[in-house]
Amino acid sequence: MDTMIMPWTGERFDFSRAKWTWSCRHLLRGPQDRYVLLREHSKPRVADAVLVQVDHVGRHGRIDTEQGGRLRLYNGDHLVCAFGNRYATDVYEGRVRGLKRLHLLTSSGVVGTVVARHRDVRRPTAISFLGYVGTDTGGRVNTKDLLFNPVLGGARPDLILVVGTGMNTGKTTVTRKILRGLITCGIRAAGCKITGTTSPRDLREFAATGATHAMDFSECGWPSTYGATSAELLQLLYIMLEACRRKGTDVVVMEIADGFLQRETRLLLESEPLRALTSGVVLSGACSGSALAAAEYLKGAGFKVWAVTGLMTNSPLFMREFRRQSAIPVVWSAAGADRLIKVVLKHVESIRVEVPAKASND
Repeated sequence: MDTMIMPWTGERFDFSRAKWTWSCRHLLRGPQDRYVLLREHSKPRVADAVLVQVDHVGRHGRIDTEQGGRLRLYNGDHLVCAFGNRYATDVYEGRVRGLKRLHLLTSSGVVGTVVARHRDVRRPTAISFLGYVGTDTGGRVNTKDLLFNPVLGGARPDLILVVGTGMNTGKTTVTRKILRGLITCGIRAAGCKITGTTSPRDLREFAATGATHAMDFSECGWPSTYGATSAELLQLLYIMLEACRRKGTDVVVMEIADGFLQRETRLLLESEPLRALTSGVVLSGACSGSALAAAEYLKGAGFKVWAVTGLMTNSPLFMREFRRQSAIPVVWSAAGADRLIKVVLKHVESIRVEVPAKASND
């Protein structure tokens, strides 16, 4: 909760009349009538819960609800959302700046101001501020304040990183294929996404594999990680590994969003704690050149790159180009998980398991 007490401006509001978005799902663990609407206009913070009105439907014409479903938006709709930044090279860059010129940055209910837009993307859905979600004491509700709690971990599971050369290179597909292959081999594996902007899609993909646990940064109250500090990112890492350990997990497959040049990705990859905890990396590449650059960067940072896969493997020429320059195995991502799992299991020395002749193609 926001510890700064503002002059009382709260009023009772029937929040059940609003559409609750995925970014604020944790706030529905109790009755909605415990919240009030704060009509004060001080500067927003990342993860402040807010009530907004849809003024003009743009790119995002539907929202992900608190239960992970989808609802169509109409002008005049009231939404419960969370302030957050967004970094998406193929869509928007959005920032938490103020209460004027607000936009829906994601379908999951992250709101802020678009400061840069890909030329091929529609203008964002425009929204207006109605008030902060608050409590009877006059404090704002902030999901980070509620859920971001440091942990002291003990022994940690083996960690496999899935890193990309950029956005939309197939990282989530690679992550779920590794998860499914490990689980098919009888290994207790969990799926995590440590950075990015919250969305129910990735968690559903991880959970559908039969993972022992599936979580992302939003489980710790972060609507997105754009702008997080190195210390905060490492704390998210420890929280996720500890949560997976408590579920009896042997191996954690962790996706890092966006590409290896992105700020938060670099902060993580250049941190000694992450390097020390990581068994190996599977790289998802957009093309041969970007994959080669990323692989060289990762090796220079002290990581073991086990395989290259992802979007680039749709092109036989990209694969041929990469193989001419590197000895790292290239695994076709459109195929089943069996070859990728054999490459992964060969490197995970702490797990003693006989690899089946053919793992699941799911």
